Amino acid sequence: MMTSPKKILIGSTLFLGFAASLPLIMPYDAFKNSLETKLSQMNGGKTQIAHIEFSYQPTPVFILRDVVIERPETAQIAEIIIPVTSYNLLNWGKSMRNVLIRNAVLSRSFALDLPNRIKTDDHNGFRVDRLALEKVSIKLDRRTVGPIDGELRFRSNGNIEDLVIRTDQDRAEIQVQPTEPGQFKVQFNASNWELPVGQPVKFEFLKLIGTADANGWTISDIRADLYGGLVTGSAQLNWQSDWQLTGHIFAKNISVEPFMSLYSPITRSTGRMNADASFKYQGATEQQLFKQPQIQSRFIIQDGTLHNFDLITPLKSQTPTTLRRGGQTNFSSLSGSIAINDKSVSLYNLILQSGKFRANGELRISQQKISGSIGTQLAAGAMMANNQLSISGQLAAPEIKQSWRATPQS
Repeated sequence: MMTSPKKILIGSTLFLGFAASLPLIMPYDAFKNSLETKLSQMNGGKTQIAHIEFSYQPTPVFILRDVVIERPETAQIAEIIIPVTSYNLLNWGKSMRNVLIRNAVLSRSFALDLPNRIKTDDHNGFRVDRLALEKVSIKLDRRTVGPIDGELRFRSNGNIEDLVIRTDQDRAEIQVQPTEPGQFKVQFNASNWELPVGQPVKFEFLKLIGTADANGWTISDIRADLYGGLVTGSAQLNWQSDWQLTGHIFAKNISVEPFMSLYSPITRSTGRMNADASFKYQGATEQQLFKQPQIQSRFIIQDGTLHNFDLITPLKSQTPTTLRRGGQTNFSSLSGSIAINDKSVSLYNLILQSGKFRANGELRISQQKISGSIGTQLAAGAMMANNQLSISGQLAAPEIKQSWRATPQS
């Protein structure tokens, strides 16, 4: 006697064989109207399919081409691909799995209203188990966001559970969950991930949690593991007109050498840094958002070394001298403030401590050139040696010049 599993297997095989032979015996446009009705009930808008095809390669699939929901300005989909599986055939008209939407452009209002549109109720009785997205874009008022790849996942009752978008070889993931009408919980997770804009700062781990709506994303919790330290904070991203990102972060115990080496591999510092910073970015599009940074920060670096920056040797000279690159300055602490505006960096209220040596001053860096002035002081018993240094030249090869001769004082 044939067992039930064998019967199911043979039945499924025959069913798949029948589906594969359908292109030879009937045109798919014969049930296009019925399928348009089902899709219209599922998404809440009149759906039109230009035509339906069947493909054997690489696996048997139905392809719905040039699908329009309501109007082309609302939602236009180049392809909806439905795999020919035993589940989809046995549940045709009731439920589908592993459907793929490819090359689609959605209006912002349509995308925001998806949780209300795509749901199962007693009227339509149609459910999608999983919906993959490939190259889907969202059209805003003056620009388009995307394309993105992701997956819509559904609850057992047919309502949308979340949208998951994975990027950068699955090192980064965005999860979007509907909460209230027009409101979404948004979480971004990343591991071993580099910033895609600006300098390639690499996070061991990054998590952003917040809520989003048509106007923007309120990021209530920022947590990151960065260069052996911890970063926390909050931010606000607005996209209603121009794109704007503002926020405040706190950094603790960050190793500064790998971070500073991104900007200057030669003139750099070592040590561990604590800092707090407020930031603002603004641009007409998301691609332009990070091109003109505005950052204000206070910092302190402990137990480090300034490389390519020798502040002590000029104190030993009895005649004016100019040092051209090379050397280093050890310190127990280096503190100050930093302002980054567009392409210039200003460092001010700088104070360096190293035993009986002390320095203070300000520096400016722009287009890989450095300038500024630093006062130094070295105590030796009852004697005190003072010096004033002017800084100029290239960031990779700074020139340190005495403004006046070092004078011992008792």
